[in-house]
Amino acid sequence: MSENPQRICYDSDPACRVHHTVGYAEEYALMSQFHYDTSLILLLFLRGHGEIRIEGRLYTFGAGDMIILNPSELHSCTIAEDETFERISLHIGENIFEGFGKGIDGLFAAFYERKRGVGNLLHAERLRAIGGDRLMKEILAHAAGNGVADPILLRCKAIELLAAINEAVDGQEPTDESPRIENELILEILQYLNTHYSEDISLSDIANKFYHSKYHVCHLFREQVGITMHDYLALRRIHLVNDLIRRGDPISEACFSAGFRNYSNFFRLYKKHTGMTPQEFKNSIGR
Repeated sequence: MSENPQRICYDSDPACRVHHTVGYAEEYALMSQFHYDTSLILLLFLRGHGEIRIEGRLYTFGAGDMIILNPSELHSCTIAEDETFERISLHIGENIFEGFGKGIDGLFAAFYERKRGVGNLLHAERLRAIGGDRLMKEILAHAAGNGVADPILLRCKAIELLAAINEAVDGQEPTDESPRIENELILEILQYLNTHYSEDISLSDIANKFYHSKYHVCHLFREQVGITMHDYLALRRIHLVNDLIRRGDPISEACFSAGFRNYSNFFRLYKKHTGMTPQEFKNSIGR
């Protein structure tokens, strides 16, 4: 009988949060729900293997590999069953550079200045070459530590890791880190949706634009992306709503600016996909 996985969360610094998860994958959420995160995330898999879908592309990862996710990338992770699973998750907020001087935020370039779903995987060999695995373990140690200097060292090590990754991938095209692209049509549709999602878009519009039947587009999208086009649009719009709320926009204005045409439908979809109401989200960020 397998034990439930243990997750320890070190969240005292909102700009640099660390989660350590270990256990048996069969008791873990084998297929997480598609979702966005609110910060840049670096995932180091110490044990276990699986697949992660990111914006219509599929990556296969194993022990020692790192996955990079920015807040605008919709993703879902599948963990292989019947084996021990261990992962360190580093959640980095944009305010991590506070107090370090001007211009240092350029270290985010490798993470934000790339196409969605491209360049998300650093294989173990490449990560070891830049000391990324060592830095992640040091980050976990400082997050769990009780020393006076641990909070400062935690941020410094996180920034050192960002700098190492940024330098390693700067100007380089992905090689073995390239994802598997299963269908070019779906990538074209995703590119269109990511550009026009705040507009009034229907399945019929997409089918007509790309010269395929609604059934074919609907079936292929669900098969390749993992969710329906309707849910994908809802999640993309909800992500924009959250950004607008953070900016200070009223919830009702954010709803319609993001592409929702009916407030009650927006409210229902928001709660379905986030597990909270828009007002609860607004309260959680102090707006």
